[in-house]
Amino acid sequence: MKRYVILFILFAACKASVFGSHIVGGEFELLHVQDFRYRLNMILYFDRINGEPGAQDPTVTVYFYRKSDNVLVLTRTLNLVTDTQVEYSNPSCDPDNETLSTSRLLYTDVFTLPPESFSDPEGYYISWERCCRNYTITNIQSNDPLGFGISAGQTFYLEFPPVTIDGSPFVNSTPRLFPPLSDFACINKLYFTDFGGTDDDGDSLVYSLVTPNSTVDTQNAFPLTPNPGPYPEVVWRPSFGIDNIIGGNPDLTISSDGLLTVTPSNAGLYVFAVKVEEFRDGVKHGEMRRDFQMLVIADCDSNGDPLVLARETGENSLYTEGTVINFDFNDPDKCIDVLVTDSLTNIGRDSVSNVNLRAIPINFDADLEDIEIDFSQNVVIRSETDTARFTVCFPDCPFTRSGFYEIGIIGFDDACPQPSLDTIIVSLNVPPPPNENAFFRVNNVARSGIVTFSNTLEDNGMREIDIGSFDNDGDSVSLVLTPLGFEFADIGIELDEITYSDGEALTNLVWNFDCNSQDLDFSAGRDVPTSVGVTKAFDILVETEDFDQCEWEDPQQLLITLLINDPEQSKPVIFESDNPDSELLQFEYRLREVVTHTIRGFDEDKDLIKLSARGINFDFELVNFIFPEAESEERVFSNVFWELACDFDLEEQDSLRVEFLVEDIDVCQFTNQDTLTVDFLLGPPPSTRPEISFSSLNQLRIEAQDSVGFFVDTELNIQVSGLDFEGDSLELFLLNNNLPEVDFETAKGVGRVSSTLSWTPDCSVFTNGDLSEEFEFTFVLWDKNCFQPQYDTASLTIHVEDLPSKNEFAITNIITPKTSPDMNDYFGYYPVENPNENDRLIYLPTDNCAGKFEQVLIHNRWGKEVFSSTSRDFKWFGDGVASGVYYYTILYSNNKYQGALTVMY
Repeated sequence: MKRYVILFILFAACKASVFGSHIVGGEFELLHVQDFRYRLNMILYFDRINGEPGAQDPTVTVYFYRKSDNVLVLTRTLNLVTDTQVEYSNPSCDPDNETLSTSRLLYTDVFTLPPESFSDPEGYYISWERCCRNYTITNIQSNDPLGFGISAGQTFYLEFPPVTIDGSPFVNSTPRLFPPLSDFACINKLYFTDFGGTDDDGDSLVYSLVTPNSTVDTQNAFPLTPNPGPYPEVVWRPSFGIDNIIGGNPDLTISSDGLLTVTPSNAGLYVFAVKVEEFRDGVKHGEMRRDFQMLVIADCDSNGDPLVLARETGENSLYTEGTVINFDFNDPDKCIDVLVTDSLTNIGRDSVSNVNLRAIPINFDADLEDIEIDFSQNVVIRSETDTARFTVCFPDCPFTRSGFYEIGIIGFDDACPQPSLDTIIVSLNVPPPPNENAFFRVNNVARSGIVTFSNTLEDNGMREIDIGSFDNDGDSVSLVLTPLGFEFADIGIELDEITYSDGEALTNLVWNFDCNSQDLDFSAGRDVPTSVGVTKAFDILVETEDFDQCEWEDPQQLLITLLINDPEQSKPVIFESDNPDSELLQFEYRLREVVTHTIRGFDEDKDLIKLSARGINFDFELVNFIFPEAESEERVFSNVFWELACDFDLEEQDSLRVEFLVEDIDVCQFTNQDTLTVDFLLGPPPSTRPEISFSSLNQLRIEAQDSVGFFVDTELNIQVSGLDFEGDSLELFLLNNNLPEVDFETAKGVGRVSSTLSWTPDCSVFTNGDLSEEFEFTFVLWDKNCFQPQYDTASLTIHVEDLPSKNEFAITNIITPKTSPDMNDYFGYYPVENPNENDRLIYLPTDNCAGKFEQVLIHNRWGKEVFSSTSRDFKWFGDGVASGVYYYTILYSNNKYQGALTVMY
């Protein structure tokens, strides 16, 4: 059991050294170094009397969080670099540091805050948690964490803005606070100290007292894991709180500029926290906290206050507050004597009181360095009847323009822990010398307020302006000309060097506004509406000050406004030939149509004008939109030509906007513009079904049902035509041609096509023994519409029949060669076209597919063949035979004809 007790004692001792009741207070400082480099200081005030030496940390690890979502962004380790003693205002009050002893520990590091990690608009905060505060604190619960009760640590806390805002660097350093409390306070005695700070960026600082923060985990010296905010507050002891921090009368307060004041009522050790908020342009962007503690003791010197009296130098009667001491401006000396008495009980140490004097402004705000205090006389009080004497002299020029002002003369001793003091307010009246303010002359005319010069751009345009500052008292004067929002050189202004003499300063402003100068840039001017449009204005602030005897600040200002107008030129106009009064036009077109428009421009001033165009939501070149630029004097035109390609993707874009622009170029090379906006609304091309038609080239009749009939061995020519009403590309072809003797060529064309079906059928077409056959030909007509192709089909029925047969047979039975010329002089076929020769006609059956002439044979009586022929047009003149009877045989493929023939000479 004894072993466990010893181990527990050892563990508690080790842990106590880590905890330690050492924290007096402290704060963070984040100071800008360069670009995005910053120095982070953490200042910890360490209690040398109550703190454990082992609780002093060689390093601290701090955490950066994003305010918007409390996400941990960065972790940094700061090293301890200095350990310095916080000195008393009057070290003799506690020479052995037995009452109050505080060290200032400085931890620091320099690092980069990268914009990609530190640009959140809501900003960031830094924190570090540490336990513990002093266990002897009077106003909050701060007990030993190894014992019972509530413990208290401190969370060091700082808020800072993003390093960039809207993409631009935002440079900021946190305030630098004045030194901490270096003295103890006494009960029932006013205590005051300056807790204010300075800001490198000139930000406004707002001070307030707040409840100090504790740590999330007070059972460990350091948190086991990083803890984002918010952080818990300390727990006030009964009767104490944010409205009663020390229990003083009056209690602890802080002024708007950081002055802490309190009159304590009870001895003790009290902790408090000051919050300092940073504002720039009325917007808060940062916050820092300083925690500290105040020691109040009861055993202080019984201090009474010194007594301060005054009298005008050379006078015997004492000054009474509220009366006015009058000095003439020309008086060589403007002095008063100040007398200070003090009780030696205020001192309590060496029976000597060292008295000092200080002057403060009462009804004005100014530096009092011109007040001279003579400390060469007796300033040490050695007895109750001893008096310290000072001579206070005031400057010739009063601190106020009226001459009346009040000065507070404070006399204070070297009592502990803070000086005792008394104040006398002295009212003085020192009329200042007469003075007239400086004034301006512009072009040798006295001017004030605003002077305006209006100019019109022109070739070789130039203006000179004489500007001077004058003072009727002959005082030296200053003269400063400041361009507001522009640079002199940008708009062609040159200033002569300012010349100075008694009571005047002169310069000459030369403004070159040659409209053809390539170096002028009027873009920085402010726009000023006029009756003819908007002109550019450039403001020059002219300032002067006279250096009078008292150097009163009486700055005078004059605003010179330079107006620059464009040359008076009428604006050109642009219009479409068929719509001259419209500025916005809409036209509807279908794909495959051709867009043509004439765009015209006109300039009343007969300037050179130029036409151009641009696609607002498309590229001319990509869609083959053609609009040649054109230029001419007074009038100009150009034509739109656009073939709407059928492959235009209407799903992606079906409305195209074109802005046509006309510009004129005047003598100053300035351009006036007019625009015409045209919307082209596109739709799909029309697409109707093409049509096929038939016509005979043989005067054959084509029936309404697209059918035609004819005989074999007759040439058939049918013209097949195709028509498309939109003029699309066409292709006409025969779908089912299985007959090689049928001739039909595929036809291609635009809008109209045609091709001829040619066929001369023979008897081979009759395949089934029937001498009548029907054939169907199907034709297809395609239109090549790019958007919605259409087609037509048409069938032509052809009826083919055998030639009609004339089966009558008639032939002569006698021939008389060489006897009756031209009368039965041969045996053979006579054409039926000779009706007057019927007496010698031979009628043969008509050749057709049913039967055809094959051969004629003639034999004599003894059966000898005397003639034969396979020609239907045979002729036998009886050559080489004697008169007599012969026998003929005429053979047909399906018949035979025989008979007797007499040859007679």
